Amino acid sequence: MNEKNKVRLWTMPFIMLIIVNVFNATAGQMTFPLVADFAMSLGAKLTVASSIAGLMSLAALFVCPVAGVISDYLPKKVILSVSSVCYAVFLFLHAFCTSIPMLIFLRLVTGIFFSIINVTVVAYSSGFIAKERLGEGLGYAGLANILAQALGPAVSLSLEKTFGFYSVFYAAGACALAAFLLLFAMPKANEVQNEARPKKKLTLNSIFAWDYTIFMLLAVLFAACSSMILTYLKIIADERNIAGIALFFTVYSAAMVVMRPFTGKFMDKFGVYKIVIPAIILGSVSIVMIGFAYSLPMMIAASILMAFGQGAGTPSLQAHTIKKLDKSQSGVATSTIQIGMNIGHAFSPMIGSFFVTSFGYEAMLSGVGAILLVFGSLLLLLQYLKEKKKS
Repeated sequence: MNEKNKVRLWTMPFIMLIIVNVFNATAGQMTFPLVADFAMSLGAKLTVASSIAGLMSLAALFVCPVAGVISDYLPKKVILSVSSVCYAVFLFLHAFCTSIPMLIFLRLVTGIFFSIINVTVVAYSSGFIAKERLGEGLGYAGLANILAQALGPAVSLSLEKTFGFYSVFYAAGACALAAFLLLFAMPKANEVQNEARPKKKLTLNSIFAWDYTIFMLLAVLFAACSSMILTYLKIIADERNIAGIALFFTVYSAAMVVMRPFTGKFMDKFGVYKIVIPAIILGSVSIVMIGFAYSLPMMIAASILMAFGQGAGTPSLQAHTIKKLDKSQSGVATSTIQIGMNIGHAFSPMIGSFFVTSFGYEAMLSGVGAILLVFGSLLLLLQYLKEKKKS
């Protein structure tokens, strides 16, 4: 393989994987902002509804280590195909949900396939990216999630307003089904990196990247902030009579489209720490701003800061971990960071609901922003010192 081919990024399998991820991610993003509202329409109180909103991530939390292992040991295309079909089926079944117990079951099972898809698609994509361009490549791959964050909430809110909750679940299922169909059209191709060592016997290191536990904890903080915003943004906007809140997601996604490839290249050249430090600062500021926002312009300003904060932080942690580990561990590298993301998404809405009840949105979100700033900085320092000592 000559040098030109070695560093080639835009191959047809890589492009098609991005498109597949757009459909699967959009399916999830269409349901996330409405789950709490939908649960309340079925009779749940705010605390219960907030807990249900985190169930999908709770299920993914326990499945994530398994997903990392199977994506390292089994054909990734087969895993993606089967998971996408099952994901579509259970999203369609949401449209027939008429009770809280049924909704709980559906969110848990949907979370299983959601987790497998998320881990496998990143691990699969990394196989078509040269190591020296991994941050840049995963930055472009991450644009799928950005497009989903722009399309999903905006489309779902419009559908819900016009046709009701159940129409959203039909549309989400159709998106996941489209991802499954696209996988059949994806051409066969060898992965770019062939330096991977043969697969070893299954050990604890095959399930979790222990050297990056601190980065996993940092991913918890970033995900907790994002989950708080996804869960409570529409409710806050309704209470404060802020019209057009769907524009928050559109502006956030537009900022991410501009910023994501740049941050990937920047990380490849200068390292992860020079990306994550400003991400922690801007992320904490953005969530505090949302807590005190009583107008759409202030919400939009917060969305831009959020794009440069949480939007750049977690993908950089994930790209760094994949780059540092052996190619045969791309699945476990991906799942380790996603375990942190799932913890944050699963528990933060439930925990936040208790603080909202007692202190209100301003105090609760201000506290979350302070936690991200203080503990995020401390965790990043600890990982830096650990890597410096090891080197």
